[in-house]
Amino acid sequence: MTNLSPQAQAIVDAFDAEYYQKARNRQDALAAVLRVLADNVAPDDYKCFYGDREYDAGMEGRNDEIREAILSIATELEAN
Repeated sequence: MTNLSPQAQAIVDAFDAEYYQKARNRQDALAAVLRVLADNVAPDDYKCFYGDREYDAGMEGRNDEIREAILSIATELEAN
């Protein structure tokens, strides 16, 4: 395997930790991957400092929407 970026390696590690090391099902492993993805793509503590208060608030709100959409899929996978 080629060298992966830290973000990509975190995805692989999350899957391996849930699927192979904890002997869980695919849904739990995929949920773990989605949680790492959410942390990388739409961090919980994201702050936009573009300088325009309305724009910054909109970007932060959109980040929250993206994060919640990803995490809701993870929650659904864990529930099944």
